[in-house]
Amino acid sequence: MTIIRFFLILALLFQLSLGFATEKPAIKEPRDENPKSLLMIGNSFMYYNNGVHNPLIRLIRASGELGEGHRIRSITINGSSLSWHDVNSYIKNPNIGSFSISSKNVLSKYDFSGFDMAIMQDCSQCPIHPERKDLFHDYVEKHSNLLKKNGIEPALMMTWAYKDKPEMTSQLAKEYTVAGNKNNVLVIPVGLAYENSMKVHPEIDLYNSDKRHPSKAGTYLSACMMYASVFQTSPVGNPYTFDLDKNSALNLQKVAWATHQEYYEN
Repeated sequence: MTIIRFFLILALLFQLSLGFATEKPAIKEPRDENPKSLLMIGNSFMYYNNGVHNPLIRLIRASGELGEGHRIRSITINGSSLSWHDVNSYIKNPNIGSFSISSKNVLSKYDFSGFDMAIMQDCSQCPIHPERKDLFHDYVEKHSNLLKKNGIEPALMMTWAYKDKPEMTSQLAKEYTVAGNKNNVLVIPVGLAYENSMKVHPEIDLYNSDKRHPSKAGTYLSACMMYASVFQTSPVGNPYTFDLDKNSALNLQKVAWATHQEYYEN
């Protein structure tokens, strides 16, 4: 499949997927074009496969464009919603990131310099569950306001549908985009990238056996989508593959970049 044909097919599929999600993102790029210190706040969708922060930081380091000095801290609670997270304690704790110990048992100390951006996600059903939907919007607003007051840019990671419940995609896309627009924060359309990938590349299984959590390919796609949205940079051709076969990694990179272009530019 040629790159031009791939993008045309993906653009058509994406437009169809957005047919039920009429909201368009108001914020199309981050405040800082190259945030160096990221905080991830979420649950197992972020920490499966040794964490989405691992392929993301390696994509950044392999890019050759974004420079050095990036750090990502991930604070996740299994099964959690945003209401479980005490975000104030995360951003005010001077011990977070204050040291590291190498494989040779060498201790290095660092001054806590704070975070430039915090990427948040709610539980998989919370934004669309009738008993949790309002709380999702309440806590996005609460955490976003707190982060902004402390000079940290908030962002949202749009989560994906369960493998056997594809109708969740448009519902989640709508609620995350509405929340992003209401609070003037960037939304990273990971869920839409999942849907697009499954339509264009069904041979790449993005799911763990439970049909909810990400496979290694799913985690890599999430990282590629974050890379594209946060750094406004195409992941296509990035040499870091997360130990996936090169063809699969390249196809996921293309899906992430095409989803980025369609979500923000239309």
